[in-house]
Amino acid sequence: MPESLPPARLTLSPTDRAWSEVTKTGESTYRIRLEGSFGPAWIASLCAELADRQISIDRAHAMRTVSQTWIAELNVVALPGAADPLEVPYVELAEAGAPDASDPLRLTSYRIEETTAHGGALNLTVEADDSLGLLGSLLSQLAMLFLFPVEMHIETRNGRAYDSFWLGTVGATTPGPRVRDSLDRVLARARRD
Repeated sequence: MPESLPPARLTLSPTDRAWSEVTKTGESTYRIRLEGSFGPAWIASLCAELADRQISIDRAHAMRTVSQTWIAELNVVALPGAADPLEVPYVELAEAGAPDASDPLRLTSYRIEETTAHGGALNLTVEADDSLGLLGSLLSQLAMLFLFPVEMHIETRNGRAYDSFWLGTVGATTPGPRVRDSLDRVLARARRD
C-alpha cells in the first residue's frame, strides 16, 4: 500500500488578512495556495525568495480579484538542498517587498500586446529556457518599470518556460505608450539571439 501524504499545512498571517496552505503532492512536489491583500510587488518577492531556497516553480496561476485581494496557486518542486516547503513562511515572503533585480534575464522570445482585460492591461508573453530564478528576475525587472501583474499564468514544459502576464501600473491604471516602449527595450536586451 502506498505511503499516504501528510495533510495540508495552513498558515494565517498575524493579522489574518492573508493565508497560505501547502500540500505535499509527490516525493518532491508541493501545491501552495495563497490569498490576501498583498502589495504590488508581492509575487516578485515571493518568486525570488523561493528561488533562494532552491524551490522551483513549475506551474502557477495568480489573479487580483475585484476586491483587490490576490488568489494564487503555485505548483513547485523542491530541488536538492531545498528548504522544507512545508516550513516556508509564504505570506511573510510575499509581504517582504520587491527584491533586487540583479540576476541576468535571458529570453528566447517575447510579445507585448495591448488588451482590454483587467480594465486595460498589457499582455506580455515570454518563452525562455527554464532556470531557477527566471521568474523572480523577470518580475523584479517589471517592478523596476512600475509594472505589476494583475494576472499571470506560468507553465514549464520540457525545460522551457511559457509565461503570460497581464500588467498594470500602481493604482491599476492602464500602462501608456512610454511604459510599453520602456518594457520593450528591457526585454529586447534580454532576448537571446
